[in-house]
Amino acid sequence: MISIKQISNSSDCKNLFECFFGLNSEDLKVYEAILRGLERIEELSKALGKKENSVYRSIQRLLLAGLIYKEKRTLSAGGYYFVYKAVPKELVAREIESIMNIFCEKVRLFLRDFLADRSAEL
Repeated sequence: MISIKQISNSSDCKNLFECFFGLNSEDLKVYEAILRGLERIEELSKALGKKENSVYRSIQRLLLAGLIYKEKRTLSAGGYYFVYKAVPKELVAREIESIMNIFCEKVRLFLRDFLADRSAEL
């Protein structure tokens, strides 16, 4: 796991996504491909040179993280399929800010308690 200190010394945005959303580098490759407009698992799999089940697992993590959403499309001959789209970057930025604000408040409270009681457990 990457530390906050390492992130603060890095100029790589990917580390932030890994830290804030619990994603790995493969998930981020799928996310970047979706940002470029690829929508279906088959397209993503081919473009990234990954098996569909691997892409699917990354998509599940991206959905849970709230970075993408899925839309159901109906086929004219019957049946359906899903396409995946990126949540607008502005919403992602707001979510990161919200997470950061909550985290900073927790750090402030920890430091207050830590300084107030030298015997406090870490």
